[in-house]
Amino acid sequence: MASPGALIRALRRITLRSGRSWQQVLKTLALLLRRLLGNPQVAELIRFIFLGTIVETGRVVGAKMVSTVNSFFLVKASFKKGELSYEWVSAYIDHHKVWNRSRTFRVVARNAEKMANRDLAISAVDGYPDAVYEPSDSEPELFHWRGRHWITISKDEKEGASSLTLQVWSRNRTVLDEFVQEARTFYRTSPQPPPKQAFDWSESLIVGHFNQADFSYDWVLDYLQSENVMADANEFTISTKQSDAGWNREDGKQLVRYVPSTNTKQRLRWRGHWLQVEFVIGYEDGNGRTSGGSINVLLHSCEKAVLSEFIEAARVHYTHASISRVTVHLTDNYGSWARAVTKNRRAFATLILPAGVKELLLADAQEFLASEEWYTFAGVPHRRGYLLYGEPGTGKSSTIHALAGELGLEIYFISLAAPGIDDYTLGRLIRDTPSRCILLIEDIDCAFPSREEDDDEPLLDAKGNPIPKELTPPLSQVTLAGLLNVLDSVASEEGRLTFATTNHIEQLDPALIRPGRMDLKIQYGLATSEQLEQMFARFYPYDDAADAEHGPSIGCYFSASGARLSAVELAALARAFAAAIPPARYSIAQLQGYLLSRKNEPEGALAGVAAWVVAQEEERREMEALKQKRRREAALRRVAEAAAEREGQTVREAASEREGQTEREGETAEEPSAKAEEA
Repeated sequence: MASPGALIRALRRITLRSGRSWQQVLKTLALLLRRLLGNPQVAELIRFIFLGTIVETGRVVGAKMVSTVNSFFLVKASFKKGELSYEWVSAYIDHHKVWNRSRTFRVVARNAEKMANRDLAISAVDGYPDAVYEPSDSEPELFHWRGRHWITISKDEKEGASSLTLQVWSRNRTVLDEFVQEARTFYRTSPQPPPKQAFDWSESLIVGHFNQADFSYDWVLDYLQSENVMADANEFTISTKQSDAGWNREDGKQLVRYVPSTNTKQRLRWRGHWLQVEFVIGYEDGNGRTSGGSINVLLHSCEKAVLSEFIEAARVHYTHASISRVTVHLTDNYGSWARAVTKNRRAFATLILPAGVKELLLADAQEFLASEEWYTFAGVPHRRGYLLYGEPGTGKSSTIHALAGELGLEIYFISLAAPGIDDYTLGRLIRDTPSRCILLIEDIDCAFPSREEDDDEPLLDAKGNPIPKELTPPLSQVTLAGLLNVLDSVASEEGRLTFATTNHIEQLDPALIRPGRMDLKIQYGLATSEQLEQMFARFYPYDDAADAEHGPSIGCYFSASGARLSAVELAALARAFAAAIPPARYSIAQLQGYLLSRKNEPEGALAGVAAWVVAQEEERREMEALKQKRRREAALRRVAEAAAEREGQTVREAASEREGQTEREGETAEEPSAKAEEA
């Protein structure tokens, strides 16, 4: 509003410009105002402006007063969906059934069994999804919290983003602090699992990614199976492969495994923390190679120590589980560790070896594993090599299997003749093995053969013709130099036991089996009388506690007369069985195959062993005759080839002689003509 001084100055300017006095100007303005007020429309307009100004002023003043009161007595907070705090408050008000008093709902189909507030569902027992009532948006509800405070709660959804708004009547935010803290505590201790969320859901939570190429993946996978994390899944891939990781793998009667589908999220409670687990299946490239698989774990915690505790628990579980089993890692066709096969542990006592052999092996391996500090002090690489050689079927592979179970180590099996295994991939495979494991290279002689001239017949091509030895493709792409380099590689893990097996040690290069690469060499021979007796006793043990009422069983056997055989009688049968078989004539594998056909008949096994020996000798003679026949045929073939070569040489020489004779005759005929021309 203009001041009186300003009006007076304005009037003076008007009088100066118009040449009239200010009294005359005022009279003119008053006359103009009376005329305007005499017009009904102008008078109504002035009254409307006046009243509107008063009303608007009152509204602004009232709103300001309400805002002042609200800011002084009302505390307001919003929680946006996608934040962890939203889940705290949402779960808390669902638990207190705040929305049950609402009058506006939207109905959706859900599984009511997994709901915390079952009153908002029409439950049925027909296995079909239930009708569930969800609160509608923008419908506030009053919540009388703790019987002392009134809280207004409303749920809004704008542009696809949901939020909760709380209003608490209080002079400060103490009530709101207590409400949020109580909601947070309830959420942490609630038996209801949290909702499934994306792994970038909240920056405050800890997320661990375990890639399939790393050994920690195996730890976590086995641990999660034991925690039955996949039991609540509702989307599966059905598999009949017993090696697949399924949540029902502990039930041996199940013919199929229920494997969670790719990228499905499962939840479990672990030591007071909720975990969300996602299984990502690897993709297959154009070469048929699978990679990229992982396990992603989201922990409802902001402490990294919880993740470390989870990893350690998985590692310890995996180690303890290995006591009752042996894990064998195999390679794919592209030179990578691709899959693992789990086998039951074989008791070390069941090995049938000559006296002192298995005890020597076990003591040497245990002493090596316990001497890491000494190796470090001496500056010697902490690894040890073993070469097991001898006849096929004498127990070389069984020894490694049983030793791995006794030491609690995993086996990493490499076949040098496998496709895709060359010097480079072999080095990468060995570098990727963990510390304290068994690296197994079986039949190492097959990769570097040295066949004699009179050995088996050569390879034949598609037409049946023999392929020359210089054109025969190598059995392995690995060179001897490449193998020697990787065995001595400084990049390989410490604490590794390297086992190599061969049936023909004489074919191996001395550089391969020298100390430092193969430190302990053990020969395996055909079964001795002592081993035969041990094998019979292992197949037919005596157990005084075995039930004799339900027929033959482990530890309980009967004679032909129906009487139960005693421990003394079984021992006598074992001695007779060993005496009936020529020593150092047959392998343990051959005899085991015979005894398997008479698992519950110790007397029958002894009675039939003589006929078995005769049959084995006849088969041996037939095989030897066949081998001799093939050698004779190969010798005749070489003689024929040599004769044909000599005949061809003779024909070529005769033809060459004829050509020379023709040339000489031509030269003789040309000489008289030349002389005649000269004359």
